[in-house]
Amino acid sequence: MTDTTDDYFDFTWNYRIVNAKSENGGEDWYCIKEVVYYKKDGGKPTGFLDPCLGSEDMESFKEVWAMINRAWDKPPLQEEDFCIKPTEDDQ
Repeated sequence: MTDTTDDYFDFTWNYRIVNAKSENGGEDWYCIKEVVYYKKDGGKPTGFLDPCLGSEDMESFKEVWAMINRAWDKPPLQEEDFCIKPTEDDQ
């Protein structure tokens, strides 16, 4: 499995390493996030949220961890890479 697609809402998502400085007072803070890419944004990362690290059964739970491990294959994203920027409310 690669990125997960939701055709109804017209987006894909995956796990990525994100340098979420807004969560650490402006200092580097590398963490795993669920990253959303809306097709209307041309494939650019739209936003991110905390990951869901559970699943309904052990087989699909293994796939969650496999998807997280694939995050190491791509360079970390910076908050500046996203279409939607964090606000002070996000800190």
